Amino acid sequence: MKGLIRKILREQIDNTALVVFGGINYATPEWMKSQMPKDMVNDNTIIKSFDTNIDEVIDELNELEYNKLQVVGFSAGGRNVFKLAKVKKTDFIGLIDPTVPRSWTLEGFPNNSILFFNSNNWNSYPDIKERQKDLTSNMKEKFGDESVEKTDLNHKSIPKEFFETYM
Repeated sequence: MKGLIRKILREQIDNTALVVFGGINYATPEWMKSQMPKDMVNDNTIIKSFDTNIDEVIDELNELEYNKLQVVGFSAGGRNVFKLAKVKKTDFIGLIDPTVPRSWTLEGFPNNSILFFNSNNWNSYPDIKERQKDLTSNMKEKFGDESVEKTDLNHKSIPKEFFETYM
């Protein structure tokens, strides 16, 4: 039943483009696709690696017909979410346990943006952990407390939970 409801909702917004950025190592586009419900992936879904040039994504988006844009990034792919939001109007942004770039801003982020993360996954990267902390407070201030959800999941388990919960 849950799958049917999700399918109906996707059909109602069939002109939505979804861009997903994976992370380093195992978090390839293929792996990211395996974390997503099957009915979420369609002709308007673009799944890229963390090191994809944003201009390439923009070119692909320009070939699609859509009226809403959702952008999601996991781990190192989070950096591309910040880049794309600055140059394309987004209707939803999801940051999944993201790497937060040094010069990040919330420019282009819509009110329904979500940060879903476990800062304990970043203990070996104190700079990223600190930027996640700053991002958390800024998102809560700008979008409300519901825009940030901390989890105790390990890094690799977070994408599947994000897609099932928020998308």
